[in-house]
Amino acid sequence: MPHPLPPRILIAGTHSGVGKTTIATGIMAALAQRGLPVQPYKVGPDYIDPSYHTLATGRSSRNLDRWMLREELIPIFARTSQDCWAVIEGVMGLFDGVSGTKGYGSSADIAKLLDVPVVLIVDAGNLSRSAAAVVHGFCTFDPEVKIAGVILNRVKSPAQESLLREALSEIQVPILGVLPKEEGIRLPERHLGLVPSQEQAFQESFFDELISVVNRTIDLEQIQRIMQQRVIQEAPPEKQSVAELTCPKGTASWGGEPILHEGLSEAAAGNRNYHPLRLGVARDEAFSFYYQDALDCAENLGFVLVPFSPLHDSSLPAGLDGLFFGGGFPELHLERLSQNQSFLESLRQFSRSGKPIYGECGGYMYLGTQVTDFEGRTYPMAGLIPIAAEMASKLQGMGYRQGIFRRDNFLSKAGNMVYGHEFHYSKVNYLSCDDEAFPAFELVKGERSLRMDGYARDNIVASYLHINFAGQPELLQHWAEHIRQGA
Repeated sequence: MPHPLPPRILIAGTHSGVGKTTIATGIMAALAQRGLPVQPYKVGPDYIDPSYHTLATGRSSRNLDRWMLREELIPIFARTSQDCWAVIEGVMGLFDGVSGTKGYGSSADIAKLLDVPVVLIVDAGNLSRSAAAVVHGFCTFDPEVKIAGVILNRVKSPAQESLLREALSEIQVPILGVLPKEEGIRLPERHLGLVPSQEQAFQESFFDELISVVNRTIDLEQIQRIMQQRVIQEAPPEKQSVAELTCPKGTASWGGEPILHEGLSEAAAGNRNYHPLRLGVARDEAFSFYYQDALDCAENLGFVLVPFSPLHDSSLPAGLDGLFFGGGFPELHLERLSQNQSFLESLRQFSRSGKPIYGECGGYMYLGTQVTDFEGRTYPMAGLIPIAAEMASKLQGMGYRQGIFRRDNFLSKAGNMVYGHEFHYSKVNYLSCDDEAFPAFELVKGERSLRMDGYARDNIVASYLHINFAGQPELLQHWAEHIRQGA
């Protein structure tokens, strides 16, 4: 039986640094300007690229991360892409994933899983006929990955473009765009990659220029045709596909239980004693790393999300049942965070109430005793966890991780597994030998133990591990049950 699938495309690259984010964001913005409902996505765990997608389209970008979302990835894509044009930005090179042999979680893996045609970006700045060899290799490496065309970036001259077109005509791969080198619009970077869009004084002129470049150099009409080529699919009965798992409008399934988009699960909606839980979420220039699907999942499980700012607010909002400090760039705002003593005291009072506080990466640092910046200046922080964080010149942790909870806490029972990732330039020194609190997790990769990480005691759980709760909603359910039992 035919199943409707959304118009969709995946913008991939031969390797990192070819211009994926700029070109993908430009295509998203240009399609949105044409009046199309563009739903943006990013393969992998990145927080920053999706912030540009969101600005470009007016819709929250979603992460398609197979490691963290696991079996929830397909239904999440099916639900969020309904009635939209799905544009997916890839990660690293097309075939780069968790493994060097299987490519699990790679852009190619996601393209196959969701039956999405691929547009391959090639940095052609120093290539001519060799570009054909590169593209031919990508097209034939995995026949299940359907490369519908290429975009040539950083082409130096009309003469080089002519050579490239001649070479690629031999392998009959459509050229969907050619961006001259001088047309490049480069997004600013820092130690964690691109600078988040929230920190930039982006004006309409930036996207106007980006859209102008895309309209001038990329065949958007052909890209739209490619996106619509397989909107009807005959799904093989033995294959679990995105078409088979399309959820009815207004519903989704997290953890096997139907969830209503009004913010309550069916179980909660049928409970007369049920009351929503107010979860404070730190959101400002210092704390901005959150997965939209994780926040949606929290709302669907009964949490009311209440934003607050450790930078700008003098105190926490009233009536909160828990706090979530995500990652971000607190290391760039240490002086202001440290000087906001009224807010810090409000946070300490909240902690003394025994209500749960969860922190990830930058949030973990902020909840600690102090942070030393890149220049060696030390600033006192909340003092809820006996750690001293210090920024380092080299990357201290990067990659997907499995975390085994070492002790019972408000997220989980001891011994349970959690899937996440870490990416940080800071390191922490423990200021206490409290065996009842350190560590929260044993981080492992396969059967190999990497190290211990984090803090879990009483009402606080914090570590370097980023978790997408949409892939493990049982953690949020455990959190909600913990609050209700203590109420």
